[in-house]
Amino acid sequence: MAAACPPRMIVMTYVPRDDGGRKKVEHVALCGKGVIYDTGGLSLKPKVGMCGMKHDMGGSAGLLGTFLAAVRLRLPTKITLILAIVENAIGPTAVRNDDVLTMKSGKTVEINNTDAEGRLILADCVSHASNSVEGVDVILDMATLTGAVSVTTGKKHAGILARTRAMEERV
Repeated sequence: MAAACPPRMIVMTYVPRDDGGRKKVEHVALCGKGVIYDTGGLSLKPKVGMCGMKHDMGGSAGLLGTFLAAVRLRLPTKITLILAIVENAIGPTAVRNDDVLTMKSGKTVEINNTDAEGRLILADCVSHASNSVEGVDVILDMATLTGAVSVTTGKKHAGILARTRAMEERV
């Protein structure tokens, strides 16, 4: 961990007012990638690729805004917000290619590119939502996985992955 500030997982929950138990309240977990700045780590990004990497926290920022709007609108949905906030930096304690990390789920991952941190922190968010938050009905994650998605969808469209067609259309 080469960043000046250690990584953080921020968890907030909104519980709507009780309607007397007349209706089951859906529980949605929102998981956001929040890379405050992404140098690529020891797999350093090229000069032209590093500009704008302050925006690599767009997933967390977008979901924080969504959460805030839901609270202010008093939506009838229970929402747990899980934000992975990190900085992908270079330094003597930085993660190296070939390091083996133990994820929140207990699974191990061998690093072969330190600029692929987004999927790692999202995996920890989703693991937390799946295993540590009680009664979750839907898990939605949001991230700026720019390299992987832009090859597929281009710059004007977002990528979406859902288990069912109905969920894809709902989102």
